[in-house]
Amino acid sequence: MSVIADKIEKFILNKLREEQENLILKRNELADELNCAPSQISYVLSTRFSNERGFDVESRRGLGGYILIRKLEPETSDMVPAVTTYHIYEGPNRVERLIDLRDVDQSLFQLLQDNKMTKREAQMMHNAFASIIEHVDYESRNDAIRNLYASMIETLRKE
Repeated sequence: MSVIADKIEKFILNKLREEQENLILKRNELADELNCAPSQISYVLSTRFSNERGFDVESRRGLGGYILIRKLEPETSDMVPAVTTYHIYEGPNRVERLIDLRDVDQSLFQLLQDNKMTKREAQMMHNAFASIIEHVDYESRNDAIRNLYASMIETLRKE
């Protein structure tokens, strides 16, 4: 990970915690404060503050431009992100896309953000899923990932 991207992410997350609700920023002012280019702010917003990671970002460019960041709330406190199968539609046929490590990491990141697991637990889960993705054949990979994920989430809920 980029050091400047980590710095930008940490700054925005701290501001969000202070504000408790919506955060309104000016891209150029933030870039000046963090000594980086406005495009680096845009990159961090698009990669680390996506809907999949539990954020809604609204951006308007120009002189009166702003960035509005909202933390999305889960529907229920027991809700955990699911590792789902993605489908690609090609004509009348539906083709299942394999779950990749990025899909898993997005779910783990959401659990971390919601304080449902520790960094150590997330790292252990990441490593376990990486091993499955690397060593399990394509035909049974999605099922293996879903089963392991369900088992780990059940264990987390018991604590």
